[in-house]
Amino acid sequence: MTRALLLIDLQRGAFDGERCDPMPDGDPLVAACLRLLEAARRRGEPVIWIQHAEEEPEAPLHPQCPGFEIDPRLDPAPHEPRIVKSAPSAFSNPLLSETLERLGVTQLVLAGLQSELCVQATAAAALQRGLPTSLIRDAHHTWPRAGHSATEVRKQVNEELEDAGVTLLSAAQYCTA
Repeated sequence: MTRALLLIDLQRGAFDGERCDPMPDGDPLVAACLRLLEAARRRGEPVIWIQHAEEEPEAPLHPQCPGFEIDPRLDPAPHEPRIVKSAPSAFSNPLLSETLERLGVTQLVLAGLQSELCVQATAAAALQRGLPTSLIRDAHHTWPRAGHSATEVRKQVNEELEDAGVTLLSAAQYCTA
């Protein structure tokens, strides 16, 4: 089995505070994703970057604004595929399925933003396609929502995805596996 790390929507606009409130606890999230990235590269596992493109010119993740770019602390390698999407699921762009097939990927590991939107939708779509999927339970995050803290939302997403068949791993477990 070939496992790939999907890093979802870890874009500058989510962290820089220029066009929206910065992601709460963004620095620890980026640090965790850096550890995942280093582990995947060390093992020779494919890393696939997912970027969300918003249509509104004033939006933080509009393709023509600096916020669209991957957070510079993460530094994608030139050979690592980038998939742009405009819907929550990364599978909304057929290029993801094509890339997974080309790379021989049969198992996914997910991390990134936003827990209850793009991360959850991508995990659900992966399961629908029969792909064994793991979620790094401490390397995805979101903003507070509907009276719940970001941490509460993340915990709820972890529970829902585990119930749906996603395997939960900590960043430490992934990095030492």
